[in-house]
Amino acid sequence: MKALKQLLVFVLVTIVAVNTSFAKGNENDDNEINQLRASVENAAATDWQVYADAAERCIELRTNLSEAYVWISKSIEINSNSTNLEVKADYLKLNGAKEMAIATYNEAILAGMQEGRDITKIQKKVLRLR
Repeated sequence: MKALKQLLVFVLVTIVAVNTSFAKGNENDDNEINQLRASVENAAATDWQVYADAAERCIELRTNLSEAYVWISKSIEINSNSTNLEVKADYLKLNGAKEMAIATYNEAILAGMQEGRDITKIQKKVLRLR
């Protein structure tokens, strides 16, 4: 049942992301997206940071969100850490998956604590969602 719920949320998020990316046809954004794609294509197989940064920038621009999800998933697959988990939670929040975003922010908080990272910013994001 949980897997079905996650699949449905993913499908919904993908539909919203595709619609959003078509709605924002700014030429400057297109150039930046092309640069992000190039950086991801040229990234080393172990470079989780490039994927996370590219996904984060797409989230900031609110464009190319379906590809951003693929990139953040790849980043987490390479090396799950507080940074890329936070980006994934930002993505989920942007796409209306509030409960999944909170759960992922909590994962980022735990990872951040283990990494010795200041987790105040992530905690504030959770509080704003509740």
